[in-house]
Amino acid sequence: MKSGLYAVILTAGIAGFSAGVAVEKFKNGGHRLLSSEKVLHLVRKAAKESLSVDGAWIYLSPQTLTRDALTSRVYRGGLTVAEEKTVGHYDFLADAHTGTLLELKKQN
Repeated sequence: MKSGLYAVILTAGIAGFSAGVAVEKFKNGGHRLLSSEKVLHLVRKAAKESLSVDGAWIYLSPQTLTRDALTSRVYRGGLTVAEEKTVGHYDFLADAHTGTLLELKKQN
């Protein structure tokens, strides 16, 4: 009798776990979001190809961005860049799923 009860409890636990995984995948459109740390690493790597990056920061939570009827999840952040005798500040947007740098604007 006890082994039957354990089997039911185990089956219910597996079913609950599977349902939780399915809901999480559905919620994220089947794609996992990258951590803010991973995205910041990818952005710094991409920016270093053309800029001398001294520092960087990123918001820890992704935001929803809608442009031209397209909605995506993005991280916002900034870079500090060494320029000729000055320091430049840049704002960026990066895709939360891939870490791709979507926008890089110099602050005025």
